[in-house]
Amino acid sequence: MYTNDQGILDNDDSNIKENAASVFLEYACSFGKLQAQVGVRYEHLASDYYESGKRIDDQSRIYDNVFPAVSLALPVGTTQLSLSYTGSINRPSYYMLRSNVTYANRYTYEAGDPLLRPSLINRLSLDASWKWIYFNARYTHQSDAIVQGCEAYSEDQPTISLLVPANKYDLDQFHVTLSFSPTIGIWTPQLTLMLLQQWYKVDTPDGLKNFNNPVGNFVWNNDFRLPWGVLLDADVWFITPGDDEVGHQKESSWCADVSLHKSFWGERLSLQLQGSNLFNSSSALSTVFSGSRTMTFDQKTRRRFMLTLRYKFNTTKSKYKGTGAGQEQRSRM
Repeated sequence: MYTNDQGILDNDDSNIKENAASVFLEYACSFGKLQAQVGVRYEHLASDYYESGKRIDDQSRIYDNVFPAVSLALPVGTTQLSLSYTGSINRPSYYMLRSNVTYANRYTYEAGDPLLRPSLINRLSLDASWKWIYFNARYTHQSDAIVQGCEAYSEDQPTISLLVPANKYDLDQFHVTLSFSPTIGIWTPQLTLMLLQQWYKVDTPDGLKNFNNPVGNFVWNNDFRLPWGVLLDADVWFITPGDDEVGHQKESSWCADVSLHKSFWGERLSLQLQGSNLFNSSSALSTVFSGSRTMTFDQKTRRRFMLTLRYKFNTTKSKYKGTGAGQEQRSRM
C-alpha cells in the first residue's frame, strides 16, 4: 500500500498472494570413475494479484514448469572435471511486480510491472579444478529476459523518466572464469580473471542494435597472516568497458581497498581498520538504452576510512544447519 498526500505520485493499494509447490526426483549412478546424475524438478505456482482488495484476473497467473538437470563428473589424474546442464526459472521479485511509483529524484521515477513474466533459463557449465587453479565456462540462454526499461512518465510530464523492468527479447551470455589461489607462507593471494560475452539486441534511438562488446573483470585479493594474530587484506579490482544487458560501460574503472583486523579474548572483541577506494579511482560511467530514451549514470565512489570495534556478548553458535525451503521466496522480497 502506498499513499502520497501531496498528489505527486498516484496512490496504490495492491497485494500479491502466492502458493507454490515443487517435487524433485534424482537418479545417480557410476560408470567406473565417471559419476552421473539425472534429475527433474516440477514447480507449480499460483499468483493472485489484488487491487484495493479485488482480485485482478488479467494480472493473476498460474505457472507449471518442468526443469531437467544432468551432470557428469570425472577425475583425470589430480584434475577434477564436471559438465552439467540445468533448467531453471528467474521469477521477478515482489518489488518488481508492484504497481506503485517511487520517487527517485525530480527527473526520475521508478515503478514495477504486475504483468512481468518469469524468465526461463537454460544453463550449460564446464568446471575444472587442479590444486589451487579453478576454471569455469558457462553458457546461459534466457527467454523473455527481465531488463531495465525506461519510458516517459506521462504525456503531461515527458521530461520525467520512468524506470520500469520489462521482458525484452532472449538473452544469450557466455561467462569464463579463471582463478588462482595458492598459499605462499603467510600470504594467500587470489587472482580471478572473468570475461562476459553476450549476444543481445537492444532498442536504441538509432534502431535495434547488437550489444555484443565483451566485458573483462579482474580481481586480485591478498590475505596476509601477520604476527600477533593480525590479518591484513589488500584487494584490487579492475573492469573494462563493454556491454551488459541493456547497459554500456563507457570507461574502465578500478579500485583498491585495504583492511587490518585483530581479535582479542577468544574473538569476543575485534578491532578492524578499513580503507576503501584508496586512490579515489572508482567510477562507473554507463548508459542504459530503452527505445528512444537513454539514461547516463556517472556513479563515483568516495574514498572512505572506517574503524569498527565489535564485542560479542554471546558467542554460542546456532546448531541449526538447514537452509529453509522458503529461501528462494524470501530472496524475492
